[in-house]
Parts: sequence; C-alpha cells; structure tokens
Amino acid sequence: MNFPINKERRHQPRTECDLRARIHRASHSFDGLIRNVSDNGLFLCSPQKLLPGECVRITVEPAGCAPMEINAEVIWSHILRRDEPGGVYAMGCRFIDVCLMQTAV
Repeated sequence: MNFPINKERRHQPRTECDLRARIHRASHSFDGLIRNVSDNGLFLCSPQKLLPGECVRITVEPAGCAPMEINAEVIWSHILRRDEPGGVYAMGCRFIDVCLMQTAV
C-alpha cells in the first residue's frame, strides 16, 4: 500500500521526547504528554481536546532540570486515536512564554 508523501511544513527542527505534562486551562487541569519540541512550540497529546486559539499553561518537570511553566497557544488540534474511551487528541502549540520555576533547596 502506498501513502502520499506530504510536503513538510515545519520551519524548525523538532526534538523527540516523552515528557509528562500537566495542562491548565481556565476551568480545570489534566495530564498530557509532550511528544516533541522545537524553538517555537511543542506537539502535545492528551485525552482532552484543546481548541485552536485557546491559551493554556503547561507544567513540566524534566529529569535533572528545574520545573518549567509554559504558556502556549493551540495552533491546531485533531483526534489521534478513536479506540481509547473519549479518544486521544493531538495538538500543535506555539510558545507564548516559558519560565523556570524556583525550587526550594
């Protein structure tokens, strides 16, 4: 079976990762997974769909690094897997602001 080759639309190289994230929207928070990052944004998967134009705060704690809070705008969103209860959604997010959080020693 042949699949059409899509023209690459990315402007920045991506770094693959599997970072657990906590996504905070106006009404509630939920868990997600960051699958890759670039200089300008990230690819996020979660059980809840975020809408294009929505701004969220994402908290991550990479191993060996200080926790980070990322403010991001959702650029695109679609369902990735329908076989999970409620589905799994994929979202492309553009960075608005990234802050390292202070931790007590």
